[in-house]
Amino acid sequence: MAKLSGSKLLSVLFYFEWVECSKFSDGGTMKKLTRSQQKHLDIINAAKEEFIEHGFLAANMDRITSSAEVSKRTLYRHFESKEVLFESVLTIINDSVNENVSYQFDEEKSTEEQLNDIAYKEIEILYQIYGISLARTIVMEFLRQPDMAKNLITNIYSIRAITQWFNAAIEAGRLKNVDSKLMTDVYVSLFQGLLFWPQVMNLDTEPTGDAVKSKVDTVTSIFIQSYGIK
Repeated sequence: MAKLSGSKLLSVLFYFEWVECSKFSDGGTMKKLTRSQQKHLDIINAAKEEFIEHGFLAANMDRITSSAEVSKRTLYRHFESKEVLFESVLTIINDSVNENVSYQFDEEKSTEEQLNDIAYKEIEILYQIYGISLARTIVMEFLRQPDMAKNLITNIYSIRAITQWFNAAIEAGRLKNVDSKLMTDVYVSLFQGLLFWPQVMNLDTEPTGDAVKSKVDTVTSIFIQSYGIK
């Protein structure tokens, strides 16, 4: 996997330092971020909201500095460009997801039940952690800057928790013994075809209730028909 640039790596480290500082120490006292770490985090949070509201092209560094309550000099000391800031936001979100999401194969549960659980968790990540507005911004920027897309996909989207689950399911004899990466690509295509692209392209609203269940059931049933072992 390609290495992250200095600014992006610092962003990730500062973020996870913030996560640790949010926990209580042994003495029951809340740890505190350094002033520099707090400013870095404030910039990241302000940038995320700016990108969601205005998109990448229309995002304004002055608004970000105002929202984060930092000077422009401070912002550029942490992030040398808007592109680096955008990549840092995406890297942090993705690394946060990877830190907190894993799918453990359960011999006691059916393949269908586990795939449904995975789909609902992926929906939560897409709609609540990323959000369709940010996802739309990401897609538009990837189309505008294919080199950025290639770099980000190489750095932060190359490992999926679901691939590990597929490997475990194959080993347990629940799924056909085929390339798990191809299996992941097929699953992601099914999932995004019903629950991502229509929403990103404004062709459909975010599904709820029975509509979500219907789409999840469809993704799971088609996948099992293709790769499940009866």
